[in-house]
Amino acid sequence: MKRILLTAALALTAGLAFAQDLNDPRLALNTVPDSAHFYYYINMYPQIGQWDIKKARAKEFGYHSEYVLEGKFDRIWILSLHDAIVKKKGRYALFNLDTKKYTTKFDYTDVRFAWGTVDTAPVALYTQTKDYEGWDLWRLLDTDGKRTMEPIMTEPTDSFFFVAPNCIKLFKDGKESLIDDGGKVIVPFQYAHVGVYRAYDGVTLLDVQDAEGRWGLARVVGDGTLVEMAPCEFDAVNITRWPCLLEKDGKFAIVYDKDGSRTGLDFDSVDWYPQGMIVRIGQKFGFQKWGKLKLPVEYDSMGITTSKETKNKKAIIADKEDGVYLFDTNGKLLHFEPAEIVEPEEFEAQEDTLSNGQ
Repeated sequence: MKRILLTAALALTAGLAFAQDLNDPRLALNTVPDSAHFYYYINMYPQIGQWDIKKARAKEFGYHSEYVLEGKFDRIWILSLHDAIVKKKGRYALFNLDTKKYTTKFDYTDVRFAWGTVDTAPVALYTQTKDYEGWDLWRLLDTDGKRTMEPIMTEPTDSFFFVAPNCIKLFKDGKESLIDDGGKVIVPFQYAHVGVYRAYDGVTLLDVQDAEGRWGLARVVGDGTLVEMAPCEFDAVNITRWPCLLEKDGKFAIVYDKDGSRTGLDFDSVDWYPQGMIVRIGQKFGFQKWGKLKLPVEYDSMGITTSKETKNKKAIIADKEDGVYLFDTNGKLLHFEPAEIVEPEEFEAQEDTLSNGQ
């Protein structure tokens, strides 16, 4: 179940969950409302180095105002209804708005977090001691009405960002790695680049790249480990749709099942359609579906058209010298219209009228 949730979260939030640099003041959440018409908000007095947090409710809902955190701080960022980050003398700590107590000590020299839902935004705090250097990744979760703060220790890294609230990419010595929100390694430090997850037909795919710039294909299996489906020996990998494509020297191969089964590098072009793929070799076209050629590569042109004769209302129209063919999307012939044979015109010999002087 956890891996299913991971896949769903990656698919839904990958574009929203990049780690943010808190030193950018534009990223601060200055006010956060709760369900009882209360607002947590930050008082800012940067001229005197004083930042604090208050909780207030408007007059029409029964005016109330109180300090949640008061003092002289370098910066304060509200993450959610429950959590804030406080910076003091160049170091960071987590603060619990519910208990009005610090969750951590001021032991951290850097902070990253991911925009997500206000109740589950993950946070990472960077620390360096004589025994440990790296990121403590905190999951800020509500469990049965109680706030839980679970740190996840990682190995030392140069940097990182959240791919999703429960998947983190790490950077070290020019290589990338992925770990889950339990600290378990999904992709080890073996690739120069690890792409973004794509989930198709129950398969979680990602493209990977080696130090020489060659691309490969991998998938995450049920226990969260990585299986390489195609080695890093291709010019490009396209996982924007499934089945996906491998490209090398201007030729394409189709990866069509979860175990990495694929065609050869046979095709000069491949066009995706929901019903299958139109492939081209040279100037001839065919139709490929789940690793099998439903129509041989022998047609002069090919396309998808609407049809009332098929269940999916689509058909394949193709032509060659002998005529125009209409197939269903499994390659079954529906109609054939032979090409019109044009007979050469017969010319009657004209009389040589010039000899008659005309």
